[in-house]
Amino acid sequence: MKDWIRNALSIRQPRRPAPVGSLPPVGALIMRGPVKMLVTHPLPAELWDWLVLSGWRNMPVKDDRRKGMQLPEGALKALINADPAERNQVHARILELAEPEV
Repeated sequence: MKDWIRNALSIRQPRRPAPVGSLPPVGALIMRGPVKMLVTHPLPAELWDWLVLSGWRNMPVKDDRRKGMQLPEGALKALINADPAERNQVHARILELAEPEV
């Protein structure tokens, strides 16, 4: 009932971003809005700081059932190997490769 009222009156509040977490371990999922990326390699602290500033966060729950977009497996490796000066362009290209989850 509350959802219907909020929708009807257009009083929905946008969600705040999740708080910044610690450096994610290999095998964890990180997300930026609806886009999810699997941590396939150890993340350098400097890259994690950059990802946090770009909007990436640790997955807030262990079993997230929300549908979204999944990045290909090599996405993180491309960011790790990217020159820091070109990281923004690599990040933009990677986000374009996101595919809907099945």
